[in-house]
Amino acid sequence: MRIVGVLGGSFNPIHNAHLQIAECAHMQYNIPEILIIPTAKTYYKNNSELINANYRIDMINLAINEINAADHLKVSCIDIDRGGITYTYDTINDLKDEYDKIFFIIGTDSLMYIDKWMNAGIFLRECTLLVGPRGSHSKEEIDKQCDLLQNDYGAVIKFLDTELSPISSSEIRKMIRNKKSVKTMLPDSVLQYIIKNRLYI
Repeated sequence: MRIVGVLGGSFNPIHNAHLQIAECAHMQYNIPEILIIPTAKTYYKNNSELINANYRIDMINLAINEINAADHLKVSCIDIDRGGITYTYDTINDLKDEYDKIFFIIGTDSLMYIDKWMNAGIFLRECTLLVGPRGSHSKEEIDKQCDLLQNDYGAVIKFLDTELSPISSSEIRKMIRNKKSVKTMLPDSVLQYIIKNRLYI
């Protein structure tokens, strides 16, 4: 049986919280391969700050190599190669013929509105959600949303045993523009790449 984990996002840039949740999924659920899939364009975010895909792919590869995780973390360009707006159901549909079991990795912030995503019912039936802590939602709010997703969509939801991280790509970009240190937020190789290519300034 081919099993895969999927961590999607803009990765603009990739940072330590992304790597933390991917590594947790790999170890906690014994997932042999985690695909890190950068979006082409996102329909629910402002894409004006989204840098060229080649930069983002380079940074993902640098991050993976820095933490010596290339045996189980892989960058996938399926969304970028497809082009246009990235929808999760397209991504899962592209993967379901290749893999027997798909784990889709998200934070609790995304869990709270995942039922509003395009064709949510389609991909929720095709994958298991792995949810890591992110945002400020209460346990009661999360439990209520899980009940809705399970009852309305038959969603299978599991939780990742990892610490809440406040790091976000948008905050990193803002700090770089304001000439503040982001050294503790992302791998050093990624930071040096950002400096070398004068990104986010």
